[in-house]
Amino acid sequence: MPAPKLESDLLDPVDAVSDEDLPPRFTEAHEQICDLIERLEKAGIPTDTVLAALMAELMPRLVQIYGPDGVVMMLKRLAGEISSPGERPTSIQ
Repeated sequence: MPAPKLESDLLDPVDAVSDEDLPPRFTEAHEQICDLIERLEKAGIPTDTVLAALMAELMPRLVQIYGPDGVVMMLKRLAGEISSPGERPTSIQ
């Protein structure tokens, strides 16, 4: 398994990195997740339920790979980027 990226790099927009900076088969995995979300929504599962289920699966995995402090750092950075008034939005937002 490749070494995880530094926490400071985890929130870089996908369109700002080259394919060689992405984990193996990232594009395939991303497409499959997007397809799954679309299928679930078409099946009538509310978007907030789909997102809650994704978070329930994602958070323990993030903590396992990056540790609690790494996840805290990611969430703080994400919150800061979302809530920063007057700053140019990034693709994360």
